[in-house]
Amino acid sequence: MFITVAICTFNRAESLRLALDSLVAIQVPSDLAWEIVIVNNNSTDHTDDVISEYIGRLPVRREFEPQAGKSNALNRAIDVAKGDYIVWIDDDVLVDAGLLTAYMEAFRRWPEAAVFGGRIKPRYEAPVEKWVMESEAVLGGPYAIRDFGDHVQLLSADDEDHFPYGANWAIRAIEQRAFRYDPELGPVPKRIRNQEETDIIHRLLKSGATGYWIPGAMVDHCIGRDRQTVRYIAAYYESWGETLAFRNAAATAAAPFWFGVPRRIWPRLLVWWVLYRFCRFVSPAPVWVKYLEAYSWNKGMFRYWQQKRIETRRQARVETGA
Repeated sequence: MFITVAICTFNRAESLRLALDSLVAIQVPSDLAWEIVIVNNNSTDHTDDVISEYIGRLPVRREFEPQAGKSNALNRAIDVAKGDYIVWIDDDVLVDAGLLTAYMEAFRRWPEAAVFGGRIKPRYEAPVEKWVMESEAVLGGPYAIRDFGDHVQLLSADDEDHFPYGANWAIRAIEQRAFRYDPELGPVPKRIRNQEETDIIHRLLKSGATGYWIPGAMVDHCIGRDRQTVRYIAAYYESWGETLAFRNAAATAAAPFWFGVPRRIWPRLLVWWVLYRFCRFVSPAPVWVKYLEAYSWNKGMFRYWQQKRIETRRQARVETGA
């Protein structure tokens, strides 16, 4: 069996170094061949120098994707991957020594399956914000926490809440080449969207493919102090709301609109903002964090439809020559 471990990176040289250090210590079964494909998405830091330090220590191949956008980098990795399966990890994780073994055993146990997802545990940079620890149960999205227990579970296209996250999942290469990443999803400069992996997994499972949760395939996700802020959490959920608006735009188009924005968003935006601002000072952290989530989701959807209205007007002016 041949496995490709794929990492896409942008301006996180030192974080990538820690991830590669953890891969140096990984256990590789004697009957497994593997490679590490690292796609540099036009970084301006010393990412290439870091990668060079591991050539000879790890089976590393360096690739370059000049077009900005995570999905473009992910598609570049697909184009060059040689493995029968691709194991995707992020550049800010530390892999468990048994990661490859757990995935390889799953690939062999379920050869008909196409998708596999593993456990993601948060590793916080100290000192950890008190409200973060109190709210960890509701911060699974922003911190990519995934833990569905110690038993294997079947994945379902109708249950996105139990899909793997991009920091730790695997896919059979033949299906991955057929289901590529949408460049309209995933972060790019000046536009933050997410769910690029969710989109692929949903389409793939909807097509009839099967997938499994593999609890023994584990990574730690490093959460720096810069992510332990209200601003970061709000920005993440805004991007989530914008992504949901984009993915559901066709279905939403038939709904009533006010000033280019679905009518139902206006009262939700106000109500959730008031609840968040009030409860921030009087309620436990998990309560106001949930209100922050709801407000930020709606803010992201509001922003998407406002931008779409601006673009529609601009296009109309171009077409009429105004």
